[in-house]
Amino acid sequence: MSEDANVTQHVSLYEGALGEIGGILDRSSAGRVFLVLDESAYAASGAAQVLAPHFRDRSVEVFSDFELNPKLHDVERGIVQCRAVKPDVVIGLGGGTAIDLAKMIGTLAEQKDSAREIVTGQASIEQTRPPLIAVPTTSGTGSEATHFAVVYVDGQKISLAHRLLLPDFGLVDAKLTHSAPPHITATTGLDAFCQAVESLWAVGATEESIEYASQSLALSVRHLETAVLQPTAQARLGMCQSAHLAGKAINISKTTAPHALSYAITSEYGVAHGAAVALNL
Repeated sequence: MSEDANVTQHVSLYEGALGEIGGILDRSSAGRVFLVLDESAYAASGAAQVLAPHFRDRSVEVFSDFELNPKLHDVERGIVQCRAVKPDVVIGLGGGTAIDLAKMIGTLAEQKDSAREIVTGQASIEQTRPPLIAVPTTSGTGSEATHFAVVYVDGQKISLAHRLLLPDFGLVDAKLTHSAPPHITATTGLDAFCQAVESLWAVGATEESIEYASQSLALSVRHLETAVLQPTAQARLGMCQSAHLAGKAINISKTTAPHALSYAITSEYGVAHGAAVALNL
């Protein structure tokens, strides 16, 4: 594992895991929360009802007006909003876009150099950030388990990597994925499947990453079709486990050509990320 990925992370993965957030916020003395969220997923997944009691006595600033697949201009707008709040905790809730944005906004808001300079490699991340909590509502990207985030700069995809981009807490609540429609379940599940395959053959693969990827792949094969066509709680949980393990695998090995080639297809033609990767695979 690279030095940038070697940080401590606390992950809870089960139905109802989101209920742990109250304790995390209390232990973090979080009076001010910066919440990056996918509004449709927030409402449909049931997350809003779970979080409402924990937000009642806290100041919560919401950032939700952003495009699918992170864009630099959205990161920059989020940074301005985040700096005005000076949050005690940053939460990313939704799919990969929301979580990647939360990772970048929460981290880059603390830096003296601009987001553009940092993501394009002209400057580096020097300052620490508030605690970061990732709450996925899809079972695909595994972004809660990785120390990198994708951002599009002038139409070009860039992957920003740093140890501070790995969330401190991952609350992987399978119940939040129950409302995901079949096409979202399919494309995000294919992303997890492809990440596992690519991690297995990646040059950077290690014994540890191969174990994660192998477990992920077995879970996808067992549960993806059921999760899409006749979803059960077991299949949803299995795909959450698969996605998280795939994230842990690529956090070590990184992805390969199918992912690299997919971003142009997504950017130019609007094909969902997981579908674009699967086409290439």
